[in-house]
Amino acid sequence: MSWIFPVIAGFAAGMAGAMGLGGGFVLILYLTWTGISAPEVRAANLLFFIPTAFVSMLISMKSGLIDSSVIPYAAAAGSIGAVLGLLAGSALDAQALRYVFALLLIAVGVRELFHRKECEKARSADAPK
Repeated sequence: MSWIFPVIAGFAAGMAGAMGLGGGFVLILYLTWTGISAPEVRAANLLFFIPTAFVSMLISMKSGLIDSSVIPYAAAAGSIGAVLGLLAGSALDAQALRYVFALLLIAVGVRELFHRKECEKARSADAPK
């Protein structure tokens, strides 16, 4: 029975990630709850993200939702961003990193509150009449 919770957490994280909701939050909560250290949680989350992102990308490409010509550029930019993020995260102490992350979450949340209205306006303008 010790395997049931990791399977449920992995399944929930995979489903959330496939829907574009960012399944890492489920995985991070679960792994933190089990008492794993923060660096190990981050590493596990990154390892989990690779196959999830790859499968989601393939399904999205098959559905025609991704322009395959931009993949090399997005992959290069993402790799550079990952290296810079790792360097910045290593340079900050844990408390400063928490504040930076909290500010980032607040900024994204505020943006999403106002961006939603723009998306709904665009969707209603494109709707068939």
